[in-house]
Amino acid sequence: MFYVMQCSLLMNTRFSVNIETAFVEACRRQLEQALGGGLKIELTAPPRQRGYDFDLRIGTKPEMRLIVEAKTRIATRSQADHVILQLRRCAGDAPAAVFADWMPEHAAEEFRRAGIFFVDAQGNMFLRHAPQLFLDVRGRKPERRPKAEPGRLIEPAGLRVIHFLLTHPKHAGAPLREIAQGAGVALGTAHAVRAELRRAQWLLPAAKGQARFGDLKGLIDLFVRGYALKLRPACALETYRHKKTAPQEILEGMAQRLTGTAGRWAVTGGMAAREMTRYLEPNAVTLFVDEQAQARLADEPMLRDQTGGNVTLLRLPDPAFVAEQTTGRWPLATPFLVYAELLQDGGQRELETAGMVYERYIQPLVTHGD
Repeated sequence: MFYVMQCSLLMNTRFSVNIETAFVEACRRQLEQALGGGLKIELTAPPRQRGYDFDLRIGTKPEMRLIVEAKTRIATRSQADHVILQLRRCAGDAPAAVFADWMPEHAAEEFRRAGIFFVDAQGNMFLRHAPQLFLDVRGRKPERRPKAEPGRLIEPAGLRVIHFLLTHPKHAGAPLREIAQGAGVALGTAHAVRAELRRAQWLLPAAKGQARFGDLKGLIDLFVRGYALKLRPACALETYRHKKTAPQEILEGMAQRLTGTAGRWAVTGGMAAREMTRYLEPNAVTLFVDEQAQARLADEPMLRDQTGGNVTLLRLPDPAFVAEQTTGRWPLATPFLVYAELLQDGGQRELETAGMVYERYIQPLVTHGD
């Protein structure tokens, strides 16, 4: 079998900033072994502005062409859905694939369901090219499970710093005390997180002592993964079954109770997306609340119900979680939090709406900042 991997071109892409290329070569070898028969495999780097990592060509007849996104770690279903949305934005109707170090089955199932192909360095893969090619290899695991990610970036406090910088990109080069205050973390934590961001080249030096993002799309991916793994669980308070069933009525009643109080709160998830897109009609309400707002809601007619509840309360750890500019009647969480929560919900309509939120509120930042 013949293959081409143009490493000199790879060094010019955003991919090489934060991801080792060794696992990509391992994925290529696994694909080579599975295909057999002397088929040519060619991996090349596209122009940077196309927003993905590789073009892949496989010498079938007719030739198979795919766009490829490379991810060392896909840890959550939410992250898988995020990658799917990004690939669809780049690929349109063209075939797309993911290369990963290891694709856990819960993530692999999301890609199969979405018709996105994948290959991992362990030999798991899903690839279809009618009429002569179909590969579906499952169940292969690494000899050692991936270790927990080191450092503070994936911890709740680190994710709060990342969230603050994503929502306030002009503060990337701000004084450390300003970043700590904005993210609601200790000065030492902000110092450690910023140092890690610099070491990993998520933050790069800019003119006049400022800073800029190195791989903004990758940093958003890190935040989405970290939200599901660490930040949302750290914020979780309770899920309730409200006496009322219509989310609109529930939220209107809560808003009346909270308006004019000192408590801070913000709508997130489906009801926030409804305000932002006028598309989704959710069946539940999710709120970020501080202690005063939570206490104010204690008299709402609702009972704890972790599995079938229609109201979820999340702790509001700092004011940066509330969007500075919102349209509508209620304070909303930032677009990054609304987007991550929609991915957490995971329903088809929620994912469609997540794509709208990304396109309208997050993509402009990526376009101008990456």
